[in-house]
Amino acid sequence: MAGRRFAVDLSPDRILVWVRGDGLIVDEPALAAWSESARKVTALGDSAVRQLAEGKEGVAALHPLGLRELGDPEAAGQLVRQLTARVVGRITFARHELVLAVPSCLSTAARRVLLEAALASGARMAHLLDVPVAMGFGAGLPVTSWDPSPVLYLIPQGAQAGIVCHHGLLADGSLELALPTGPPGEAEVERVRELVEEVFASAPLGSRPRLQAAGLSLAGRGVELEAWRDMLVRRTGIRTRVVADPGHCVVKGAEVALERIEGVGARALLYLR
Repeated sequence: MAGRRFAVDLSPDRILVWVRGDGLIVDEPALAAWSESARKVTALGDSAVRQLAEGKEGVAALHPLGLRELGDPEAAGQLVRQLTARVVGRITFARHELVLAVPSCLSTAARRVLLEAALASGARMAHLLDVPVAMGFGAGLPVTSWDPSPVLYLIPQGAQAGIVCHHGLLADGSLELALPTGPPGEAEVERVRELVEEVFASAPLGSRPRLQAAGLSLAGRGVELEAWRDMLVRRTGIRTRVVADPGHCVVKGAEVALERIEGVGARALLYLR
């Protein structure tokens, strides 16, 4: 029996799972219900919301994921294992393959926790992919070419910016900042503008004219992307567009990347930077 092949978006706001052949099967809050006495995740996502609403003694809300570090490494590892069990069941002979899309500035220690949890779930192959690269695949950008593609991904917990080029990143950066769900304020726009300009400035000198010509691709969820686009154009002078399906392009792109990895015969990718 062939194992399931799927992609997971492990952003701090929501957890998304895209299964090949089935499409999007999970889109839930990146929230865990945590039992301190048992040191275990008792529920995640929508189930955690319901369990926490019941007010069960000894169970607390936990946000285990993050843009740079994990909120709780132990809980994050359990979250990945439980999420995988939900997707593939507990059939040990049906070895699955998956890609985890993770924030580009996530630490090496955090990446190791997530990758080891994925492998411990019985995966035949597990890969980590930076969110800006996954976004590029999902948005149909020329990820595999040498032409640089600047991207910006916004969620209520902050921003990730990167320059995607030839399967990787020429430059990247992140900003942990509470972003409003309504129209952006001056202070938030200024911080994100600084992030974008810092990433542009850190790219190789020869690529900067091409960056300006390519413009900035914008995606994300939980914020008013069109308002952000208009404000950023005024502040940076960089042509900016909102990509198609901006809230799902990362998880879709991670599934596309998994297909590419399989196509070139990769056996495993331990992406610990």
